[in-house]
Amino acid sequence: MEVSENIDHELLRLVKNNDEEYIKEIFRLYYSGLCTYATTFVKVPDLAEEIVQETFIKLWENRALNNVETSVKPYIYRSVHNNCINYLKNSEVLRRQSSHMAEEILYHNEVALRNFSPAVIDDLISEELEIKLNKVLDEMPPQARKIFMMSRFDQLSYQEISESMGISVNTVKTQMKRVLSKLRRIFDLK
Repeated sequence: MEVSENIDHELLRLVKNNDEEYIKEIFRLYYSGLCTYATTFVKVPDLAEEIVQETFIKLWENRALNNVETSVKPYIYRSVHNNCINYLKNSEVLRRQSSHMAEEILYHNEVALRNFSPAVIDDLISEELEIKLNKVLDEMPPQARKIFMMSRFDQLSYQEISESMGISVNTVKTQMKRVLSKLRRIFDLK
């Protein structure tokens, strides 16, 4: 929506008179266009909306529009532009920091692995896998967990599980298929 020069002058007057209605009116007039503008930078509409909303909050809290001399529109668009650029810069810094931290972790992991015997490493890996498996099992529905444990730990056949639990063999097969599929995804197995 194109805002006429008269409306922009009226907004400036409201700003200069410290009238609280000005921020509501500016929001109403420019919000949609600012979100579209911000989306051209950050590429995600929800994120763009968040940046525009934060811009309005900062403008209100800092009474930044009180310093505008000629026109509200360029000032507010420049504010959104700057906040989008700052977001992108911060995202890049965080990505680099995450990458650096991952490299450090891998390095320390490698150093630690060199100091352990293969048997100790195998024990650590087994313990880690067991912890992860127990966590996954705890998140499963009780019936699926029981079927899996009876099959894998108690070494019971599907028929024996079916009889023990009073359910059909097909139910046992279906539950096992779901559990194994979930475990494959979690443990990234093919």
